[in-house]
Amino acid sequence: MRILLFLLVIAGFVFLLLATQPANYGRDVQLLLPFVNMTVTGPLLAWIAGSLGVGFLLGYLASLPGRFGASARARRAEKQLASVESTTAKTVSDVRADAAAARASAAASSHDATETQRLADEVARGVASRDLPPRRPL
Repeated sequence: MRILLFLLVIAGFVFLLLATQPANYGRDVQLLLPFVNMTVTGPLLAWIAGSLGVGFLLGYLASLPGRFGASARARRAEKQLASVESTTAKTVSDVRADAAAARASAAASSHDATETQRLADEVARGVASRDLPPRRPL
């Protein structure tokens, strides 16, 4: 694409040099308009400059719908990104809260397990320290 643009600029420069030759200043170009029987006459350089201006204007007008569409798509994407970011922030805070609750529950469970083990060891020591006869089945 850049090569094509470069070639177009070079071609435009060459055409400009050819159009501004001293031999072309005195030449008039006639344009016969159909259906109105009218002839428009003007210097060659004016016709070239006018054609260039009309080409730029048409190119700009042709690009306007794409620019409006692109700006609308950009606004939609920004809104969607903002909603995703807020949802993600809420989700992240919810996950962090759940993780903190799980850690607290695990710590409480760990404490409960430690306490249960301590009580079981205490009961086992108490049973072992008593010299009771073995129980008979009924």
